[in-house]
Amino acid sequence: MNNIDEILADVQKKIAPTEATLEAARSRRDEVLSIAGRYVGALRTYTAGSIAHRTANDDTDADCGVVLDRRSYREVGPDGDGGAPNGIVDGVRSFIRDELKERHPSVAFRLTKRAIKVTYNEYLPDGSDPSVDLIVALTRAAGALWIPNLERKRWDASDPEYHTRLLTADPAGLRRMRAKVIRLAKAWNKQYSQPGLCSFNIEALALEAIKEEVGIADGLATFFNYAASDLAKRQTPDPAGVSDSIKTPIEREAAAGRLSKTAETLETALKSDDENDARDALANVYWVYVNPSPGSSSKAAFAKAIREGNSAVRVIPRSISIAGLGGAALKTTRAYGGDNHEVR
Repeated sequence: MNNIDEILADVQKKIAPTEATLEAARSRRDEVLSIAGRYVGALRTYTAGSIAHRTANDDTDADCGVVLDRRSYREVGPDGDGGAPNGIVDGVRSFIRDELKERHPSVAFRLTKRAIKVTYNEYLPDGSDPSVDLIVALTRAAGALWIPNLERKRWDASDPEYHTRLLTADPAGLRRMRAKVIRLAKAWNKQYSQPGLCSFNIEALALEAIKEEVGIADGLATFFNYAASDLAKRQTPDPAGVSDSIKTPIEREAAAGRLSKTAETLETALKSDDENDARDALANVYWVYVNPSPGSSSKAAFAKAIREGNSAVRVIPRSISIAGLGGAALKTTRAYGGDNHEVR
């Protein structure tokens, strides 16, 4: 019997944000929403993203939104006279800024593609400084919302409120297990110099892959197998059926290749009866978080030695040798879809 569950539990501990950071993120988000909710024509506010979905690792910027009644702003939006979102978003930014500056003199604001980013510049003891990303949305005649695309000066259809309902729905056991799988998948994805998936894509894939409560290792394997197969065929559809399919930061086929290779490696770990072999396989999946077994000559051991500047490492044409491991050589390969060389 291997120790894969124990190793994955240790990875979860390493990627978990502190409770103080989460509390600050929620508090700052709620403070921004309390002000935005008083803007003229506001119908309601909502929470979204990793903090609301309980899938945060180090991505602790709190996503949220204020929904404006399009009937109060007939000059903008596809259901109105077609006006761009830029002016109204800047108006909400100024409204929030005037009140928030009195309480937090160091607070700063900037407009991103979709949102008003509020940076408090008030660092916590652990060095974190959770920011708030507020989307100014309009009600949509066909249902869901119009959200801004400030770069293209247009409104796009989306349903972030429905996404949150999906990811926080009962049963509680399935929700918690799926959230753990999502967090582990996000940690795997972020190890690459160029991640192959965005966080929302991982969440959307997990919603389709994880339909019943199982162990974390089995759930993670299910995710990687499903994600590899589905992404090989298509871009991931919006779970709400409102927005366009989710684009991958790298070529879709390259992202699918990464997922497929990881699924195979994770399967090796699951099937292994030897603790060291299971650990070495997992170290190839989580090379940032999992140390190979002592004395291992696996690929993960080579990669770890290189990252840590092992003096016994030497490079020979088309290979790498580590003297401390019997002079064994390992060919270097390029990571799927990446521009950097990674020992895998």
